[in-house]
Amino acid sequence: MKRVALTAALLTLCLTLFAGTSHPVKPDTLADLGTIDLRPTLAPNQRQWAEGITITLLTIGSGDPLYAWFGHSALIVGQPNGASTMYDWGIFDSEQEHFYLNFARGRMYYYVWASDGAWRIDEALQEGRDVRLAELDLSAEAKWALAGYLSEHIGSEGATYLYHFYDDNCATRIRDIIDVATEGDFGRWAKSRSTAESARLLTAPYMLHRPLVSWVLSTLQGARVDRIESQWDAMFLPMELERAVLDYRRSDGSPLVKSLTTLAEDKSPKTTQRSATAMAVALSLSLTILLLLLPSAARKVVLGLLYLVLAIIGSLLLFMMCYSDMDMTWANINILVINPVLFIAAFALLFTRRRHSILATILALVTTLLLIGRVVWPSLFAQDNLTTLLVLLPLYLSGAAFERRGNRKAGKGAHAEAAGSESGRKA
Repeated sequence: MKRVALTAALLTLCLTLFAGTSHPVKPDTLADLGTIDLRPTLAPNQRQWAEGITITLLTIGSGDPLYAWFGHSALIVGQPNGASTMYDWGIFDSEQEHFYLNFARGRMYYYVWASDGAWRIDEALQEGRDVRLAELDLSAEAKWALAGYLSEHIGSEGATYLYHFYDDNCATRIRDIIDVATEGDFGRWAKSRSTAESARLLTAPYMLHRPLVSWVLSTLQGARVDRIESQWDAMFLPMELERAVLDYRRSDGSPLVKSLTTLAEDKSPKTTQRSATAMAVALSLSLTILLLLLPSAARKVVLGLLYLVLAIIGSLLLFMMCYSDMDMTWANINILVINPVLFIAAFALLFTRRRHSILATILALVTTLLLIGRVVWPSLFAQDNLTTLLVLLPLYLSGAAFERRGNRKAGKGAHAEAAGSESGRKA
């Protein structure tokens, strides 16, 4: 059994050498935005109409479902006759064929709908979420050009685009449109400003109210999300997009936002901004105490189930490293400590009498070495996986110690039984 475990571990490590070699389907962008003429010659009646057009950024705060954790952005174009159209790039269909497989492979197509924005606002108000409207102060020519572009390229039938959580989503699409409306000045300003935070840190406050889900999502993401983001890159989050739009000043010092209207403010208690590390330590200690308090038989089952869950997560991680176009899952060092080899440990604990401690011992050793390296030489680690290691280490250490004790007892029992049989034959 030890040979099987070691062989499986080596094969898994070899597979990681090829992880992240799939070539992504590049997210389709708004490349034709560059063809917009922001200084068209307008007839007097056209100019009068264009001056009455409003371009408004709709920002909706965090909601309870997973897809709503990070908020939402949409763009509303109002016409002088009172008609308005909301352009919403955050529409997806969970009923589409192979939805979850496509999501795991990074090949999820989202829709953009052109509709009356009232339904989206009413929905957010009913859910008790933040709802704010920021009207942009643009020239009549820019408003005329953008309104025409959106009407022509999206229209009533909508369109699709290849979704990417960090690079191409409901907020980044609007960011790019605003950049074009300012003739690139918004982008130059945002790219020159650093947030001093990585994408992992930027998203952490939105996930702290679901610690386990937050831990799994963080574990599945590699070094791609740990680079320091500029304010431009950080605008994948709707709140960061709104903040940047409010902070931006043109060369003459004038603001981009003409007016800001708050339709609703979330009155529910805000999630305590605990650090992800502190949360991981708390979860780690809870697991350790639980395993210490449980009787031997129950501890065996709990360990087996925990290994089974980790094996499933590790299988998903390996799949996403090797076969997904999600670049945030590539080259993920966590595959060394959470991988499909854990199925062997889970099977041994749940379905056999023997407790094979070799896997738990190996994983505990690797986790310890990675944790020491992460703490002592953080500059050598491009990936921030401290929370992952803090949760796994006590589990593997206690598992290894428990399984070794069980193996010793089983060995003593077998030896005593053999000795008894031998003495019986002599008698």
